[in-house]
Amino acid sequence: VAGVRHLIMDMGIGETLEGGKLGSKIVIAVAAVVIVLLGVWIW
Repeated sequence: VAGVRHLIMDMGIGETLEGGKLGSKIVIAVAAVVIVLLGVWIW
């Protein structure tokens, strides 16, 4: 998930401090959801 964030930043989106903070919060939230979904799927 974080790799996608870096690819988006390479295109010039979210390179400001505010954009970086927002992007990191989104990455953490999406990663947490993916981890929970994978845990449920494996269980």
